[in-house]
Amino acid sequence: MNKETMMTTNVKHDVRAAVQRWLDATMTAAADALDALLTPDFTYTHATSARVDEREAWQESFRTGGRIYKIFAIADERYLVYAGVVVLSGSAHQEMSPRGEPVELNTRFTSVWLQGADGAWRCSAWQGTRIVPPQA
Repeated sequence: MNKETMMTTNVKHDVRAAVQRWLDATMTAAADALDALLTPDFTYTHATSARVDEREAWQESFRTGGRIYKIFAIADERYLVYAGVVVLSGSAHQEMSPRGEPVELNTRFTSVWLQGADGAWRCSAWQGTRIVPPQA
């Protein structure tokens, strides 16, 4: 394995670990843990409504109990690695209860992860698109 491939593999591993902490924090509504995993200008574009939440609004939905994820799992991941930036795309399965209403979603997502001066990876943007089952 050459040096560039090794570095890319390490970056993917580090970003995947940060993503898992982000997923875990969303499922446990750990707003403080999310705080460390988001860039100051973080945005979350919802798959169900295309509404965009900025960082504070998105975190507040966890603090108030307005957003409760039971499952938030990703698969089919693709990492595009650049200097200090990773664009991650894939599929996601989410089960949640916003406003107490059960919702199950299958989505395609794209997220952008930036490496800070401290070496930590933080999510700058997450956008999901609902996968609609084909009509017969």
